[in-house]
Amino acid sequence: MSQTEPRPHASPAPATAGEMTAVLERTRELAIARLTEAVRTVLAVADDALFDFMQKSGGNSNQPHFLDAMRELRRRRGEIEDGFAAQLQDVWQRFVAREPITSEDAMGASSSGDLSLLSEDDMESQIAARMLGQAMQKDCSAVSLQLMQRLSWIGGRQELDADSSPLGAAHIAVALRAGLAPCEMPGDIKLILFKLCERELPKPVTAALEEVNECLLRAGVLPHLRVLPNRVAPRASAPPQAATNDYREPAPAANESARPGEQYAPNERALFATLHELLRGWRQSEHAPAPMPSAAHLRPISSNEMISVLSLLQSEIPDGVRAAIQDPSQSVVQRIKGEVLANSRQLGIDPEKACLSPVDEDAIDLVGMLFDVLLDERQLKGSARELIGRMVVPFIKVALLDRRMFLRKEHPARRLLNSVAEACEGNEGETPAERTLLAKAEEVVQRLSMEFNENVAIFQTLEEEFRCFMDQHRKRVDLAERRASEAQQGKERLEAARAYAQAELDKRLADTALPPALDVVMRRYWTHHLVVLQLREGVDSDATRAALACGDGLLAMAQAAHGGEAALAALLPQLSAGMLPILSSSGCVGEAADTLVDAVADELRGMAAGKVQPITAVAELFNDGSTDELDERRASAARDASPVRLVSDRSKIEFNPEDVEALQKLPVGSWVEFIDGEGEAQPAKLSWISPISSRLLFVNRRGLRVCVASVEELAVMMHEQRFSIRGANAAFERAMHQVLGQLRASHERTATSTDVNRASA
Repeated sequence: MSQTEPRPHASPAPATAGEMTAVLERTRELAIARLTEAVRTVLAVADDALFDFMQKSGGNSNQPHFLDAMRELRRRRGEIEDGFAAQLQDVWQRFVAREPITSEDAMGASSSGDLSLLSEDDMESQIAARMLGQAMQKDCSAVSLQLMQRLSWIGGRQELDADSSPLGAAHIAVALRAGLAPCEMPGDIKLILFKLCERELPKPVTAALEEVNECLLRAGVLPHLRVLPNRVAPRASAPPQAATNDYREPAPAANESARPGEQYAPNERALFATLHELLRGWRQSEHAPAPMPSAAHLRPISSNEMISVLSLLQSEIPDGVRAAIQDPSQSVVQRIKGEVLANSRQLGIDPEKACLSPVDEDAIDLVGMLFDVLLDERQLKGSARELIGRMVVPFIKVALLDRRMFLRKEHPARRLLNSVAEACEGNEGETPAERTLLAKAEEVVQRLSMEFNENVAIFQTLEEEFRCFMDQHRKRVDLAERRASEAQQGKERLEAARAYAQAELDKRLADTALPPALDVVMRRYWTHHLVVLQLREGVDSDATRAALACGDGLLAMAQAAHGGEAALAALLPQLSAGMLPILSSSGCVGEAADTLVDAVADELRGMAAGKVQPITAVAELFNDGSTDELDERRASAARDASPVRLVSDRSKIEFNPEDVEALQKLPVGSWVEFIDGEGEAQPAKLSWISPISSRLLFVNRRGLRVCVASVEELAVMMHEQRFSIRGANAAFERAMHQVLGQLRASHERTATSTDVNRASA
């Protein structure tokens, strides 16, 4: 057997249950003590860290918050440590009871209420705790694995993983969040503490876990486990996994200075040849920019020279290119070509005697057209627009170094552009989260501009880092989406309950005239009672059937009153028992309810005696604060204030049945576009389909509601060109699809024109 593999059978662990219990108890005491010491070490330097942040704030309004946080941290330090230890103690007890809990469940148990009701600060602290757990896991993964195996064995061979191990990094992060929970400080300052812990906590936590692991080893628990280094293995030596979609650069060509055409497979070279023909035809069309000089006496700029010129342009975008990025009427393609030739002078090349090689011109044209489309069709404004534009030159360099970028979706450059575009689209920095996202995207683009030389691997490094950040952002968006769908579902359930109550009322009062008091009781209180029961119990519940029977009983009394006092006398004693549950649903109880019951009884007696008189104080009797009408007015106002204008008269809508069919098959998660009155496209995602009304809920990139509409209404909007379905949402793929469409259309126009000219000749 290899020495690097654990033996299949158990080592001489403690034999008796008593010995196991003793070892577990010693392990618990040592682990909680050492981990608490690690937290204490970090809290000891937190004051200095907060003071540094306060000084960097430059005397703004946040300084008092930092001072308050420093005092709060000193005052509650012991409470934080106790809360941290108590959370770990609780998780350990569950493990000992053979009911291990995941970190997510533990975090949910420590939060009050449903996730959808969490405050923004609570949600941010949950995300920060997850990121802290991930940061610690990177440093202590090896010792955590051994601890998990040893704890699993001595705990009765329980099935544990990194998320359920009582001493896993995830549970340690959740315990720290529980310890900090009582601290009264702004959410952004609490996030700074979590960031400090990400930097300072992994090392002492790893040391604590190593000591606990060594204690179990000395106790004879799985001594055959080999010692592993406490660091993550280098990426290059890690086995490939299908789920990661890792991109591997093609092997360099033998002649590095030559264009690596020999690296590509035959089908790839055929595709590039087709692209070259399409681009050549596009340059000859009237829709293309003015062609670059290509006379026979001009010397093509070599590959190395081209890379050097682009490196000069990469760190600082030339003013001409910046102007083209901000002005949709200008062509980024043409500006880039002009800047390349102009800056070649810095390499000793005379621009008037030089030209671009066909391969390089293809790359510049493709990337330039791609960014032209991306900047035009995406909601990119101000700094976000310039941020995307700064990626043009690095992407031209990628296109020259590795043309596979145009063919392979998993290429890291494509994935990075998609992530940055997702972060920037529609992001005007209106909220702190959006400003943080823009700042992170700017940091990524800045690093790309400064660090990208000729190694395409920088794209993969930056994409992986930014992807982790975007994953946390998407969790916030997912929560906002969930809240939007829950709000819409609640609204539709209320609408359905009201419709049900109104239908039951109409069925009973179709041709029945009631005295004023009883009429209002039925129309207001009884229907409200039905709505409440419908929402709580459902239409088939015993409570709903009882409420229907109560309504029928009240109507039976009114009918009996027409038969005289004798007929009414047999039913009237049931009036109070029937009305009080109905009235209590609307908050009408006590003396107010008794007064209302007496009023209805007086009316019924008057009917039986043939002396029906309207009660003059009816309006005052029913002034109980019922909010049905107010709710309806608010709902109507909310519909009127919808971000997207729908069809005004549904009775006159006309639509294409094929569009309706396509919309009915639209899966949740699909991206669409709403076109406003100025022709500007607003992207939205199908977030939820109502099981009640089959209406579709669309949200924006922040997870906020954009539109709720039926498929028929959307089909009308499609007919009016105010709504369309995005074929692809990823920025690179969608822009590339449109570029190829433009090239094919230009090729077809050129071919048609040629045929016409030949026929004329």
